[in-house]
Amino acid sequence: MRYHTRAHAGRELARLDVDFDLVAAIPRGGVIVGAEVVKARKKPLLIVGVRKLPIPWNPEAGFGAVAEDGSVYLNEGIVRRTGITDEQIESISGEVRKEVERRVKTYRNGPIPDLSGRSVLLVDDGFATGYTAIAAINLLRKRGASRIIAAAPCAPADTVELLKNYASVLVLNIQSYLPFAVADYYEDFRELKDEEVLKAIREVTQLSSFT
Repeated sequence: MRYHTRAHAGRELARLDVDFDLVAAIPRGGVIVGAEVVKARKKPLLIVGVRKLPIPWNPEAGFGAVAEDGSVYLNEGIVRRTGITDEQIESISGEVRKEVERRVKTYRNGPIPDLSGRSVLLVDDGFATGYTAIAAINLLRKRGASRIIAAAPCAPADTVELLKNYASVLVLNIQSYLPFAVADYYEDFRELKDEEVLKAIREVTQLSSFT
């Protein structure tokens, strides 16, 4: 199926029959999706600071991801095929890390809390290569999450299989052929601004809080 907007996709995800203690959302698009799940399920929302490493000549595609703790996760297959150099990796990782830090300061108050014993629904607007989700999963594990379910409106089949090595996976649309693009599953997939993300966060912060 195609979604009108990220909010529409979030409402569809919220219908999944799965139990969890909180929603962890990947900025920016994942926050809009996750906010709808929070509204429907009355669970806390947590913003996780991760972002893909864009291929220089094709920034919509990624060759890995950076987490807010500075960890870098590389898709070695894409790095080899594209010929991205160590110097490029270092430069791009540094720039992306700065943006991740900025987003964390903008979207979240304080560090990620202790998640010991909690189950987490990790949400994004789509999984492409899966490395941004892997970075987020590892970040949540470091904070003690007992169970993580990676959930998205769409993903390619090989990415779903990859993510199963790291967490439980729930994807509404699994594409069995390539190429894959998250944008193909949305009528409106425009780039979001900070103000839109902050508005979505404010709308749900009173629904439930960490205890």
